[in-house]
Amino acid sequence: MEIRIENLTKAYGDFKAVDGMTLNIADGELIGLLGPSGCGKSTTLFMLAGLNEPTSGRIFFGDKEVTHIPPEDREIGLVFQNYALYPHMTVLDNITFPLINRKVKKAEAIERATEMAHLVQLDGLLNRKPSALSGGQQQRVAIARALVKKPQVLLLDEPLSNLDAKLRVETREEIKRIQSEVKITTIFVTHDQEEAMSISNRIAVMNKGVVQQYDAPQSMYLNPINAFVAQFLGTPQINMFNAQITERGAELDGTLLCSESRMKAEAGESLPNGTYQMGIRPESLELCDDGFTVTADSVRMTGRDLLIFFHIGDTEFRALTHSDQHIQAGDKLCLRIRKNALIIFDENGNSLVKY
Repeated sequence: MEIRIENLTKAYGDFKAVDGMTLNIADGELIGLLGPSGCGKSTTLFMLAGLNEPTSGRIFFGDKEVTHIPPEDREIGLVFQNYALYPHMTVLDNITFPLINRKVKKAEAIERATEMAHLVQLDGLLNRKPSALSGGQQQRVAIARALVKKPQVLLLDEPLSNLDAKLRVETREEIKRIQSEVKITTIFVTHDQEEAMSISNRIAVMNKGVVQQYDAPQSMYLNPINAFVAQFLGTPQINMFNAQITERGAELDGTLLCSESRMKAEAGESLPNGTYQMGIRPESLELCDDGFTVTADSVRMTGRDLLIFFHIGDTEFRALTHSDQHIQAGDKLCLRIRKNALIIFDENGNSLVKY
């Protein structure tokens, strides 16, 4: 089922929770709606589900406009953050409930529910109550219950936020596997950028009700459209700072970050001299023999990587390198910026160029 969202707005008085959203979602895609709390992502999902009435704009499922159609007539499966399972029912009864509600014969309902339980790897647990299941198993019951109706669209509202870190990783991989097998168009709301980037075909990053960027995860990470997206994506966070472009190149407190000759070679021309907001991702700072010299303030091991903190003037930076490097606080380091990794933003925070 292809989904088209055209200029969708939800206003509460003067406050716009969602402001003029336009998105096209292809059949079978898994789309992440990503952003900080209060950005409008759940409001968008509830408008797609029919639980919230839009102030303006239109929603299409395929060629059919569903903007004002009741939820029960939209052919959707909806999974909430808190699972919303019936505690007095078994797993089997929870999964069959939507079918029994639709007057599907009991034998057929049990057959379809058993198929769904197998898909979400709940075989052998059908007679248990939700209280006897782990959080991840409860979430899979909720997904099976949503899918047993054979919906055209699956909507997931922060489905992993109640799970611990290990279960979150396992369950998100399960969601991706299930979605790939049933090939159902899925919209997944989350505030966790690692979650969204790991399983989504495309991500819509929202802020204050507005879609900032809609793109494939890697493309968005490497080419953020503005400073908000650059700062929201990435762990550890991108280094953001104000620096000057001079005749020498990009400089910060007398340290030459990127030469003017390299800037011309990368982009064909350099920007006019002046102060700009700039960004460098920590993994884009690499150790070398010919670069600028800094002193490590502190070093943290994060497993595979070393996270190095240092200053240039009054600005703190973070750099990532492999943990097989023997670096300690107080060590002198020679660093350079990888090619095409220095992002320059204009005064409004929009991306201008990469060097």
